[in-house]
Amino acid sequence: MPSPRPCTRAGCAPGTPSASPYAPGRAPWPFLLALWRLGLRGAVLDPGAGPDVLRARLALARPALVLADAAAQAVAGWARPLARRARLALPDLAALGPVATVGPRLPGCAPALDLGAPRQGVPAPGDGLDGDADAVIVFTSGTTSLPRAVVHTRASLAAGMTTVSALFDARGDRPVLGGTFFVLVPSLARGAAVALPAGNSRVLARQLHRLRPQDTYLTPPRLRDALGAGARFHGRVWTGSAPAGAGLLERVRAAGAAEAWGVYALTELFPAAAVESREKSAFEEAGEPGDLVGAPLPGVLAKPDEHGQLLLSGPAARHRYLGEEPDPWVRTGDRARLDGAGRIVLEGRSKDMVLRRAENIYPGLYEPALHVPGVELAVLVGIPARDGDERLVAVVQPRRGADERALRAALSEPVRRMGAARPDALLLARIPLSGRSRKPDRAATAALAARRLGPAR
Repeated sequence: MPSPRPCTRAGCAPGTPSASPYAPGRAPWPFLLALWRLGLRGAVLDPGAGPDVLRARLALARPALVLADAAAQAVAGWARPLARRARLALPDLAALGPVATVGPRLPGCAPALDLGAPRQGVPAPGDGLDGDADAVIVFTSGTTSLPRAVVHTRASLAAGMTTVSALFDARGDRPVLGGTFFVLVPSLARGAAVALPAGNSRVLARQLHRLRPQDTYLTPPRLRDALGAGARFHGRVWTGSAPAGAGLLERVRAAGAAEAWGVYALTELFPAAAVESREKSAFEEAGEPGDLVGAPLPGVLAKPDEHGQLLLSGPAARHRYLGEEPDPWVRTGDRARLDGAGRIVLEGRSKDMVLRRAENIYPGLYEPALHVPGVELAVLVGIPARDGDERLVAVVQPRRGADERALRAALSEPVRRMGAARPDALLLARIPLSGRSRKPDRAATAALAARRLGPAR
């Protein structure tokens, strides 16, 4: 790992860790591309994670420079009360490290990044950089006391983008619609124009009609919303980041797509497998159990461990978790088997994670905040919503004699500070325990929450 070198007003040397907070609607891709070009190690901060989680994550990453546009600085400063209504919150950026403004600078912002100053050690165009050098840090699971972060090197990112480029095979004569790094970069490299999907579903439907993209990448919730708005698709449609059943993929094909693909990918390895709607439908029609996500893509190795958990490896796999030793195998947390054709069939999750609208929510990051005075136990669980989506429920067990009305009031502030992980419901109940250690039984707790709350509306 490159040793951190100090940042100065003139710029950063290759290997310097930096962080880029971004406000809603402000995609971090320009930051990431610039960091890639300069050979810096970057961490992108999502304001939806909540200020407590962000502080813990930045204490682990220790950025030498914080790059922020005016909108992100507003979320962390004068616009904080407004941002909270949108479940956005950033801690005081200046407390994380030196701050520089990128983009238009408004009154009250940090000094602008001096783009004209010489930069020590910055490679000239065409100069090679060590493929083993760290490129990006992406935070995933863990807790506020022990956050966990995925570290990708330049080599692993390049391998992932090469795989996507071969899968998409984008041409320069028709646009691509998608907002993820692994869609944008290979498409741009092939000369294709790339459009970011509109946030409003009706506007997105008009965007699809006007652009007629050769390839479209949307998460399953965005696909469902677009279909509900009457969208018509063109070319190939790709979806991932959450379960996508054969029914959803067939609806996309019925709405005009030539092909509809589900992509199985993780932060630690993108992409791992892909399956087209007709293959997935045939699997389900044959009555096979499990969720077919397709054959491993070229270079990807897959195998279940002794407990049935799917392990993945390959050139695009993350190098390590920050602060841990490198490990060639990614433990996915998914139970899976390989069928007779070598395809990956998922059979459920073995790790604590809730998928809500294509966002991975790790309960361990937020459960400690629920233990306010009067709380005996508290867990976050997911219960089925629709088509693979989940509702996030905070199940809190009050101490004997605690006033439930006062307890709900005491929990309101910690719940608000969870940002985008704010629960859909708060349930006061006795939490089932299991095993000799009498740990909370999450499966039983989720079943209890589903019975008490009833089906999602």
